[in-house]
This record gives sequence, structure tokens and C-alpha cells, in this order.
Amino acid sequence: MKTSFLILINLLLISTAFGQKKTVTKLYFYCDPATELSTVSNSGNPIKINRCTLVETTLDSLGLKIFKNKTIYIPLKPGETYYFRRIISSHAGLATATLSACSEEDFWLNGYFSGMGTYRHYSLDRDTGLKLLAEEK
Repeated sequence: MKTSFLILINLLLISTAFGQKKTVTKLYFYCDPATELSTVSNSGNPIKINRCTLVETTLDSLGLKIFKNKTIYIPLKPGETYYFRRIISSHAGLATATLSACSEEDFWLNGYFSGMGTYRHYSLDRDTGLKLLAEEK
């Protein structure tokens, strides 16, 4: 009886260890006009961001290449969803752009009222790199 119980527990532990999938983190980006985002994981193949872009990743941080020698890292919590928007404002003929985190409601309402345009859905993984899963216009 003890032996069969121990075998059952071992099988349960082994199946749990091998059956775990990587938790996906979702990042939504909104940008008008369109831009490209280069990350450490896909420097040769930038993410094209238009009004609505979803990046699903299993990475624990997203390294953004800002300038030639400057990279910043955004720490990510597995299973969380993040929303970012890029705003361009102009004062006295000078245009400035800012990228900031926003709430889910703010993201979708801004997208709705300005028209979502092209939707892109990417997958970004350390092993497989960047893949475009869907593009709808």
C-alpha cells in the first residue's frame, strides 16, 4: 500500500513539473502616427506599432533599445496585462512625443474615439523570437 501511494505521488509530481506552461504577459501599445519598437530580443526585426498592437511574451522583462548605446528594461510580472500609449503634442511648432503607461479604460477609449486602424498581434519569446500572429486593417 505504501509503495503504490509513493508511486502515485511521484507520478503526480513529475506530471506537474513537466505539464507547466509558461505564463504569458500581454502588452498593448497605442501610437498615432505609426512607429517601430526595437527590443533586445528582436533588434533586427522591430515591432510595428500603429493604433493597436498586442505583444504576448513569456519574458520576465522587455528590453527597449532607445538609442544606439541606451537600453531600458521594463520588468514584467507573469500573467499581467500592461497598456501603453504614445502621445504626440505640439506647442509653438515643436512636436514632442511621450510614451506612458495607462489604464485599460483609457487605452480602449482613446483607441475607439480616434479609430483603431491596423491591429497587429505579435508573439515574443526568447527561444523563437518575434512572430507576427495576426494583422487586420
